[in-house]
Parts: sequence; C-alpha cells; structure tokens
Amino acid sequence: SESNQYAHVYLPAGTWAEKEGVMTNTERRINLINAITPPPGEAKADLWIFNQMAKRFNSNNRDDNKVNFPDKSADIFLEMGELSKGRLADISGMNHQLLEKNRGIQWPYTEKQAAVGEAPPSGGKRLYTETATFRYPDGKAKLIPLPFIDNNEVPDEKFPIWLNTGRLIEHWHGRTKTGKIGNNNKYSPIPFIEINPDLALELGIKRGEYVRLVSRRSDAVVMATPTHRVPKNMVFLPFHFHDCANRLTLGLLDPHSRQPAYKQSAIRIETIEDQKAAAQLSMEMRNF
Repeated sequence: SESNQYAHVYLPAGTWAEKEGVMTNTERRINLINAITPPPGEAKADLWIFNQMAKRFNSNNRDDNKVNFPDKSADIFLEMGELSKGRLADISGMNHQLLEKNRGIQWPYTEKQAAVGEAPPSGGKRLYTETATFRYPDGKAKLIPLPFIDNNEVPDEKFPIWLNTGRLIEHWHGRTKTGKIGNNNKYSPIPFIEINPDLALELGIKRGEYVRLVSRRSDAVVMATPTHRVPKNMVFLPFHFHDCANRLTLGLLDPHSRQPAYKQSAIRIETIEDQKAAAQLSMEMRNF
C-alpha cells in the first residue's frame, strides 16, 4: 500500500480469514472469527507480530518496565472487556466461548449481567430509544450547535470548478483491501472524474479522454466520464486512487474532528494532447 513508503520496517500481516479474533458491526453485534487458512508466505497474524515485538522490547528493559502481552486472542478480548467496564460499550460479560455459543452478542453485555445469569441480548435491542441511555441526568442526548466558519477556498477565475471527492462501491479507502481484487478493478480500474456533459463540450473533452486537474497545490491526470449526475460547475473525483485527491485537496483540517476538507477545493481542467503518455501516467497513479 502507499503507507509502506513511510515505514522503516514492513511486517506482512494476515487478513481476517487467516487469523483468530473478533469483529463488530453496525448492529453492535460482536462475532468470533476463526482462521480458515494460514497466512501465505511470510505473513503472520497480528497477535504473533505484537508478541514478537513485545519479546524484543522486554529483552532490553528492566523487570518493572516489561510489556505483558497475552499469548492468546481470547485473553486479549478479556483485557478489552476489563477496559470497557462502566462505559456505554461495556463488553465485560463476554468471552470467546460465549460469543461462539450465541453466534455473536450485541453490546452492552456486562460482567454484572453475566454474574446473575442474565442471557445475552438476542438481537433487535435498540440502544438509543430506551430510558436513560445517554450519560446525563435526564437520559437525553445534548445537541450542541457549533458556529459555522467558512474558511475554505472557493472557485475563482483561475480555478473556476468545484472539486468534490467521495467513494465508489468497488473500493475501500486507499484500496489496501480491494486494489488487487480482479472484479473490483474490472469495474473501477483507474482514476476518473465525473464531469457534466455541457462543461465537457465547452472544454472540448470527449468521453474516455484523459485530462489534467490543476489546483492551487498540484495536479493529477484522470479519465473524463461525462454524466448529468454532477452540475456544470463541479466534478466528482473518487479518492481511492494513489495520490490524486491528496495532491489536489487542501491540507486543512477541522479544528474539532480533524476531518480533512476533501469536498471544498477549487480546480481548473486542462486538456492533454498526448493521450498515450497520459494513459501511462494514469496507470502509474493506480499502482501500489
């Protein structure tokens, strides 16, 4: 992945089907995952990697400064349960055996509930519609309005087009999970923009041609896809592909959430005469 270029040491880790552990979903259900195949080549489970790091750390430290890292994933989950006590997502009543027996458990399920023999929730329990769910005396959430500060750039004569970035159904973030999967890349193989047909006609851009997007920071080469899904003064760019969105967008972060301003940049679009060279550059920008 692109992140590897920043690493001093690269430790290949197994994927979810190659290691034991737990995962949770938006239903708040925690499920036990068992490995169905060993990691390929020199890849190892995360647990093995962290254990080896702990051993090397401990070899150079005093007894009172050693890392106590569990040997089994089941013990790590118990440690997570201890840390969750008293919180909204309290999982202190769960363990691997209980998760497997119940085919997953919704949180919260506390140590106190388990101690008195209360069965884990079977599902369908809505967390935020019950009395005293939120941690306030009246049990209600507090919606705190924040002032709107419009400190992002806007289109002007030199950069007249809004750049809007977002997701594709075929890819995940920087494509670390999807970038080498055949069908995902069959349907979304290269960086592209969605551009309004009227704007494309005005700029002399045809479907499938490569164009250069230029912002106040840098540029990126992408394929043009005319569509009425975007207005004339805006283009849409998927952020999954190497470098494109990062080169064009602002480095501005929200002061509270640290969310990047990926939807508030201004660009201009330039046509490219050498389409063969542009295609090669676009291919290089999709590789990792």
